[in-house]
Amino acid sequence: MTMFAPAHPGELIKETIEELREETSNKLTLEEVAAGLEISKTLSTIINHKQSISLEMALKLAKAFNTSLDFWLRAQENYNLAQAKKK
Repeated sequence: MTMFAPAHPGELIKETIEELREETSNKLTLEEVAAGLEISKTLSTIINHKQSISLEMALKLAKAFNTSLDFWLRAQENYNLAQAKKK
């Protein structure tokens, strides 16, 4: 059975923002989302797979997107594990 590699949490954030845009017809920019999360360049670096999600960021994402802290931490953990297995 072929397993698919878990998505980087940045992909999940990007998809969540795109879904919000579609649901609300609001063309949120990354800058607006970052401001709402009270972060600056961090969001862009996560979305571009250049940074992992920290515990603090997971807390902010869970609150902003009405998800669980566990969701974001597991997403990062699963991605890290898949990357480690590639080595």
